[in-house]
Amino acid sequence: MNRVLCVVIIVLLVACGVLSLGLNHYRDNAITYKAQRDKKASELKLANVTITDMQVRQRDVAALDARYSRELADARAENE
Repeated sequence: MNRVLCVVIIVLLVACGVLSLGLNHYRDNAITYKAQRDKKASELKLANVTITDMQVRQRDVAALDARYSRELADARAENE
């Protein structure tokens, strides 16, 4: 009986050790995944800000181009 009890206790301790190793593995994976997710989220936010800024600049340049094109057309019309 005593020998069986010792074997059962050893088996349970080994099982607990294996489970704790598995738990640490998945915990580390979760931490790594979270870090990757946060990094990509910040990169995406920066990319969206950059795209918005470029669109604003593009609209400003288009308006400036239209203004100068109109002024050039008016100047050519005056010269003719």
